[in-house]
Amino acid sequence: MTERTVFSQGVTAPRAGAYRVDPARSTVRFTTRGLFGLLKVVGALAVREGSIVVADPLDKSTVRAVVDATSLDTASSTRDRHLREPGFLDVETYPDITFVSERLVESSGSWTLSGTLTVQRVSRPVELTITAAEPTNGEVRFQATARTDRHAFGISKGKGAVARYQAIDLDLVAVLQ
Repeated sequence: MTERTVFSQGVTAPRAGAYRVDPARSTVRFTTRGLFGLLKVVGALAVREGSIVVADPLDKSTVRAVVDATSLDTASSTRDRHLREPGFLDVETYPDITFVSERLVESSGSWTLSGTLTVQRVSRPVELTITAAEPTNGEVRFQATARTDRHAFGISKGKGAVARYQAIDLDLVAVLQ
């Protein structure tokens, strides 16, 4: 595969190979609702580590990422402390959130990465829609979106006060090894 391969809606695919995610330039952002749906809550989590193997053919590619749950930041120290406690993320017991891909599927010009997301030892399927892949000089910036249901992971504290669903935006920079 060359860097001229079309990846998604005119986006160029990165060169085949093994990539290491650069945690310093990668983030996971989330948006949800709080205060019984009246307040928009935006937050971020740091990526601890990750690897991406871009295969030829592309549908054989794999992704593994570990997110640092202790890094949760919503710009409110009180809310962050509360969300890190047992009943929500319980970061002292479960400091990592992991994603392991299972398949990459192209449909109608866009790509979906399906895999398993594990939060607090509860693993559930999740689909990431790849929105960008920008290869430059031996590295690539991937962007993707997803939607998660905290109740599916056993995080049900604050029903009504805290929204059930979260919109996830991933921005990962990976360096060719």
